[in-house]
Amino acid sequence: MRNAFAFVISATLGLGALSGVALADKGPGLFERSDANGDGFVTKEEFAAGRNAMFTKLDANGDGVVDQAELDKAREEFHQRMQKSADAAGNQSPEGKRHHGFMQRMDTNSDGKITEAEFSAAGEQVFAKLDKNADGKLAKDEMPHHRKRQDAPASDAPAQ
Repeated sequence: MRNAFAFVISATLGLGALSGVALADKGPGLFERSDANGDGFVTKEEFAAGRNAMFTKLDANGDGVVDQAELDKAREEFHQRMQKSADAAGNQSPEGKRHHGFMQRMDTNSDGKITEAEFSAAGEQVFAKLDKNADGKLAKDEMPHHRKRQDAPASDAPAQ
């Protein structure tokens, strides 16, 4: 549940700082974990709960706002976890995307800080954008990552 916001924000707005923090150690099953009541949908309330938890995680010093230093720290922690994960799996280091302008996009009053209200407003916009049928809940097939997997061509390799 706490990762719903990070998942969709990365998919729709490209705000990698948030997605990195939440998804670094969560992996498969994110939608299912976000669906707190197990009904197969992520409601606006479940989404908001995830968004609120993400804000709390980003606000490392607990002052009620997220500043650039906290974003930088979260991004660095994400890259470190991704490196450890890649090393443990014997894979090459994942290429970290650089997302400049996150603060500018979220900080609507340009004071150098992202308030919970600004964070919430951005999350509501993301939810509305993903909720294609405007029913107030997200189905798994409305999630961009899920659609990409569905649309991927089937492998020609024989079954083992």
